[in-house]
Amino acid sequence: MNLEEVRQEIQSKEASSISLLKCFVEIESFSYDKEGVDRLSSEIQKTFGVFPVQMEVIQEEKYGNHLKVSWGEGNQQITVLSHLDTVYPRGTLVKMPFQVDETKVYGPGVYDMKASYVMMYHVFTLLKEKGDFPPGVKIVWLLTSDEEIGSPNGKQYVIEEAKKSLAVLVLEPPTEDGSLKTARKGGGRFTVAVKGISAHAGVNPGDGANAIEELCRQIVYISGLADPVQGTTINTGEIKGGTLFNVVPEYGAAEIDVRVGNREEAVRIEEALRNLSPVNPRTQLKVTGGIYRPPMERGEETEKLFYLAKKLGEQLGINLTEASTGGGSDGNFAASTGVPVLDGLGVFGGFAHSPDEFLRKISIAERTALLYGILLSLVKNESNNPT
Repeated sequence: MNLEEVRQEIQSKEASSISLLKCFVEIESFSYDKEGVDRLSSEIQKTFGVFPVQMEVIQEEKYGNHLKVSWGEGNQQITVLSHLDTVYPRGTLVKMPFQVDETKVYGPGVYDMKASYVMMYHVFTLLKEKGDFPPGVKIVWLLTSDEEIGSPNGKQYVIEEAKKSLAVLVLEPPTEDGSLKTARKGGGRFTVAVKGISAHAGVNPGDGANAIEELCRQIVYISGLADPVQGTTINTGEIKGGTLFNVVPEYGAAEIDVRVGNREEAVRIEEALRNLSPVNPRTQLKVTGGIYRPPMERGEETEKLFYLAKKLGEQLGINLTEASTGGGSDGNFAASTGVPVLDGLGVFGGFAHSPDEFLRKISIAERTALLYGILLSLVKNESNNPT
C-alpha cells in the first residue's frame, strides 16, 4: 500500500472534491433545523448510493435523523464518526457563501465537518476500485445529527457502535498545528440557584437574606475547586439576580462551565457541587445540571492507534503529533466504552464556528490518504488475527 500514490490520486481529483463539498455545504443543516439536516442526509444517501454499502436512517422526532453507512460484513468493525449538523442557522449562506481561492475553501461547515463526507467518498471509491478489503470486518460510518449541541440523542448510537468496535476514528478537525487528538476533556454545565428573602434595602435590610451575596460566596468556593494540574477548569459564565438596586434580592443564579481531564475529577466535581450548603442559613440552594460529556482519556490502546497513524504519516512525508483539547466531540462518548479512539483526523483549516471558517484544499487528499491507510491497516490486521 503506497499512501503517497493514494494521496496523488486523490489530489488529481481536487476539482471534483471541491464540487462535491460545495453540494454538501450549500444544504444548510443547523442543529435545530430538522428539515435541513434531513435534506443533507438524503443528499449523502443519494451520493453514496453508487457504492456497495448498507444505509440505515435512524429516525428522530425533534432533531434531524442520524445516518449509518456500512461497508463490508463481519462480527468485527471499525467505526468512523462524522456529524450532519452545523452551528449556522438557515440563511447564513447569504452572508457567508461557499468560496474558493488558490489554497482555501470557505463556507459554513466546510471545516467542521462537511469535508469529512468528501473524505469518506474517496475512501469508498478506493475500496471499490482496488478491491483489497478483506472479509470478516466492516466499516461503519455513523453521522449523528446533533453533535454541535452535545449529542442529546445521538450519543446513544455512538456508544452502541463503539461497543462493537475494535477502534473508533473521528473525522473532527485536528488542532491548529495539525495534531491528532488523543485526549479530550469532559464537559459539564451546572446551574447554581439561590433563594433568599427580599426586603427594603434602607428600611429593614436585616429582615432580608441577600441571594446575590450568597451566590457570590458559592462562586468563590466553586472556583476554588479547579485543579490546573489535573486539567480541571471552572468558569462562571453567566449570573442573574435581583430586581432593583434598593431591594435585597430574593433570587440569584449562576451558569457554570466545568471541564475535566479524567473520570475521577468528574466524580469529584459533581459530588462537590451536589453537596453545596449555604453560608447564610436563611438562604436555600438548588444545583441542577451535571457532566454531560465524559472525558476522552489517552490510554495504552489509543497510544498504539496514534503510533500506527504516525507511522503511516511518514509515508506521506508528514510528522504527525498528538494533542489534548478542552473541547468535546462524539469521540468522548465513544471513549467512555473503553474502546481506543483517535480524533482530529479531519481536514485542517481554521476559524470553526465563525464567519471566517475555512479549510486548506491540500489537506483533503493528505488526510483522506491517511484515513484510508489507517482503516486498511486495522481491518487487514484483524482479518489476519480472527477472534
